[in-house]
Amino acid sequence: MRHLRLQNGWTQADLAKRAGYSERLISKAEAGVPIARDTIVDLAGAFSETNEEPIYWEDLASDPIQLAQRYLDTIHVHQKDSVDHLLDFLHEEVVFRIAGDPSQIPFAGEHSGIDAVRNMFDIFFTILEVPPNHDYNECYQVIGQGPNAIIWGESWIHPVGRPMDQPIRVSNLLVFRRGKLVLLDDCYDTATGAALLQGTPVQ
Repeated sequence: MRHLRLQNGWTQADLAKRAGYSERLISKAEAGVPIARDTIVDLAGAFSETNEEPIYWEDLASDPIQLAQRYLDTIHVHQKDSVDHLLDFLHEEVVFRIAGDPSQIPFAGEHSGIDAVRNMFDIFFTILEVPPNHDYNECYQVIGQGPNAIIWGESWIHPVGRPMDQPIRVSNLLVFRRGKLVLLDDCYDTATGAALLQGTPVQ
């Protein structure tokens, strides 16, 4: 909510006036104090009046950082079964864009829809694995960008049976709408990734 307010150049008093609430309530809401759903609906309506795209109450009520962290936890813990553990926040037409040449990196490309994303994870975790006893949280940072989130850091996920000497730098953009993940854009060092999958020594 704060991101949208600042994006519009509004003070808390401005938003309060537009939505018909007190400045104190706006301050509490931005501080994470729970507020009634009807109030969130009214606040979303105030933003929608000046936004090119409608803002829904789910956009204000969801926490993209928390959802991104859950995605990160799920892929490291559940791996091939990740989609089944994320169904409640995946949009039915979700798109995963994975950087790289599909002829060199079998899971690269654009995967549209839940079945396609599930197939992508199946391929990914057939040829790659998470190191045992790996504290992945030390390797990543999750930051919010309005209704979206960015995961960036270093991945130690490696070809099955072939641990890496150095991690691969990765950056994931997660785009949320109405509390659902609609797009994941996965960028990483594709040259190093391709070399690892082909068993070529990485320089």
